[in-house]
Amino acid sequence: MDDILRQPKKRLMFNVVREKMILSSIMPELPKNDEVFKLISLGGFSGIAFIRLLADNCKINNLYASSFTIGKKHIESLDVMHYQGKLKNAYLVVSGIAENNNTEKKYGYFKTLKDICHKNDWKLYVTKNHSKIMLFDTDNGKYVLETSSNLNENPKIEQFSFEQNSELFDFYKKLFELMFEEGKEIGETKQ
Repeated sequence: MDDILRQPKKRLMFNVVREKMILSSIMPELPKNDEVFKLISLGGFSGIAFIRLLADNCKINNLYASSFTIGKKHIESLDVMHYQGKLKNAYLVVSGIAENNNTEKKYGYFKTLKDICHKNDWKLYVTKNHSKIMLFDTDNGKYVLETSSNLNENPKIEQFSFEQNSELFDFYKKLFELMFEEGKEIGETKQ
C-alpha cells in the first residue's frame, strides 16, 4: 500500500458507514494469513471502521477490545452489529477514568456502556489501561488491530497495524486475561 489518504482539516461527525467506506477504499480486501497492513489516518477513520469492515465480511464470534475510553456512539454501533448477528461476544477493557470523569457526569457514556454490555451479556472490565488493541475471532480466522486510536468519536492522526495472525492473537489474548484478572469486572463486586 503506497497511498496516503488526505482529507480537509475539519471535524467530521461520527458516521461508522462513512468511516468504513473510507477504510474500504484504501484496503479493499482483508489481510490474508500472516499479511500485515499498516495505515495512517489523518482523522478520517478510527478503530470502529475496522470492526464494521470485519463484521460486514465475516461474523465476529469474539471481540476483545481495549481502549482508554469507549464513546457512546461507538458502543451503540457495536450494539447494532450484535443485533444484526454480526458480532456475538465482546470483552471490553477501559481505564478507570472512563467511569469517573466530567464527561461521564454530564453525558452518561459509561452508563450506556454498562447497560449495553449487560443487555448483550458482554464483559466489561475497568483497570489501569491506556492500550488500544483489538482482537477478532471470526469465521474467517483471527485478526489483530494495534492502534493509537481510542474507540471514541475523536480521531486525530492515528496509526493502525492490522493483520490476520493466530499467534499474535494468542499473544495479546494473554494480556487481556491479565487485564481481566487485575481489573474490576463491571457488574460484579471485587473482594
